[in-house]
Amino acid sequence: MPPSFIRNTMLGFGSGAAVALAGFIGNAITARLLGPDDLGVLAYVVFCVTIGSMVAGLGIGIVQQRFIPKLRAAGDDDEADGLIGATTRLSILAAVVGTLLLFAYLYWPGREATDAGSESSRDIVIAVALIWFILWRMAEVYQFYLRGEQRFGELARLSAVSALIKLVVITAGAWFFGIPGALAGYVAGNLLPAARIGRLLRIKPKVSPSLRQEVTRFALTSWATAVLGGLVFGRTEVLFLEHYTGLEAVGFFAAAVTVAEMAVQLPPLLLSALLPRFSEQHGLGAREDMHRLYRTMTALIAMVIVPLCLGLAALAPVLVPLLFGSAFENSVPVASVLLIAAAISSLGVTTFYLLQSIGKTGFLLMSNGIGLLGTLALGFLLVPRFGLMGAAWSRGIVQVTVVLIETFYVTRRLNVSPPYRALAAIALAAVAQAGVAYGIVLGWGGIASLWIAIPAAVLTFLVAIRLLAVIPMVAPGIPARLIDRAPSRLRPLVSGLMMLLVPADRRGP
Repeated sequence: MPPSFIRNTMLGFGSGAAVALAGFIGNAITARLLGPDDLGVLAYVVFCVTIGSMVAGLGIGIVQQRFIPKLRAAGDDDEADGLIGATTRLSILAAVVGTLLLFAYLYWPGREATDAGSESSRDIVIAVALIWFILWRMAEVYQFYLRGEQRFGELARLSAVSALIKLVVITAGAWFFGIPGALAGYVAGNLLPAARIGRLLRIKPKVSPSLRQEVTRFALTSWATAVLGGLVFGRTEVLFLEHYTGLEAVGFFAAAVTVAEMAVQLPPLLLSALLPRFSEQHGLGAREDMHRLYRTMTALIAMVIVPLCLGLAALAPVLVPLLFGSAFENSVPVASVLLIAAAISSLGVTTFYLLQSIGKTGFLLMSNGIGLLGTLALGFLLVPRFGLMGAAWSRGIVQVTVVLIETFYVTRRLNVSPPYRALAAIALAAVAQAGVAYGIVLGWGGIASLWIAIPAAVLTFLVAIRLLAVIPMVAPGIPARLIDRAPSRLRPLVSGLMMLLVPADRRGP
C-alpha cells in the first residue's frame, strides 16, 4: 500500500474518531442527565434529522469522493473544479427544501414525540433541530470535498476542533437546558466546517454534458441507496418502538445502539480513504490492485472489529450500567445482540466501497431495498410482540442479511473472494477472548471485573492470533514489510510486536 494511502487512512481515521468519540461521550453524559424518557425524545429527533440529512444529501457526498479523485487522476482538473461548484450549489438548494420538509414532519406527524419532552418547548426543540440540519448539510458538503481531494490533514484538524466544541456544548447544554441544550451541541459541532462552504461557492459551476449525465445517473442511484441504507443501518426501529412501546423504550434502545455504534463506526473511520483510493485505481484500470487491496483491508478491519464487538457484548452486563447509569439496565441484552450482529455486518464496509467505486450502485440499491422491506416487515412482526428485544433482533437480522447479499454478489459476479480463511481464524480467536471476558464478568461481577476481564480477553486474543498464524493469512510477508517501513525509532517496537504475534517460520524473509 502506498505511503499516501496509509497516511490518508490514518488521518481519515483520526478525523472521524474525534467526532465519534465526542459523540459517544456526549451521548453517555446526556443519557445520565436526561434519563430514559427525555433521551427517547432526543433520540427520536436525532433520527428524524439524520434521515432528513440523507434525503437532502442527493448522493453528492459519494459523487465528490468518487469523481473528484478520478478526474484528478485523469488530468481533468477543470472538470473536477466545475463539478465541485455545481454540486455545492445544488446542495444548498436541497438543504433549503429539506429544512421545510423536516419542519413539516416534526411539527405535525412527529408532534406527539416532540411534545413529550419534560421542561422543554416543542417549538424550541424543532427550531434548534432545523438549525442543526441546515448547518450539517453545509458542513458535510465541505467535509466530503476534502475527502474527494484527499486533503485528510485539513479534515483531521477541522474534525478534532469541531468534536471538542460539540462535546463541551452538548454537556453544558443538556445540564442547563435539557433536550434543546443537547441539540445545541450538534449545532456547535458543525459550525466550523459549515462556515467554509463559501470557498466552494466561489468555484464556477461548469460540467460537460457527458460528465453531467454520468454523474446524475450515479448520484441518483447512490442517493436512493444512501437513503435506503440509512433506514436499514440507522435507527428506524425507534419509530416502531415509539408507536408500540413508548419513548422510554426508545431511550433504552438509543443507549444500546450508542454502545454498538462505538464499534460499528470504526470500519468507516479506518477505511475513510478507501473509496477515493478504489476510485483512483478504477480510473487507472488497476483491477488486480483493487482486488488485492479489498482482501487485505477486509481482513485487517476484521482483526479490529470482530474482537471488539464480541468483547463489548461480553462486557455489556457491567459496561452499559457503568456508562449510562443503573436506570439503563434494560439496555444490556439489546446491546449484546446488536454488537454480535455488528461483528458480521461491519465487515461489509469494504464490499460496499468496492461496489460504489466501480459504479455498481444499481445492485446496492436493490440490496438495501431488500433490507428496507425486511426492516418494515420485522418491525411490524417483532416489535409489537417482543418490544426492545424484537427491535434488536430485527436490526441484527436485516443488517447481516444485506451484507451477506452484497458479499455473495462480489464473490460470484465479480470473482473477488473475501479472505475466508483469515476471517474464520479471526472469528475463532475473537470468540475465545469473548468467552474468557464473559466468564470473568459473570463470575466476578461489578466494575472491578473489568480490570480483570479486559486484559485477560486481550491476552487470549493475541495468543490465539499467534497460534492460528492469522497475520500471515492476511497478507503473506506483511510482518517483514511492516518492520522495513516503520520509522527507525519505532522499528524495534514493531519488530518485537511481530515476534509476539507471528511464529518465526511465518514472518517472511
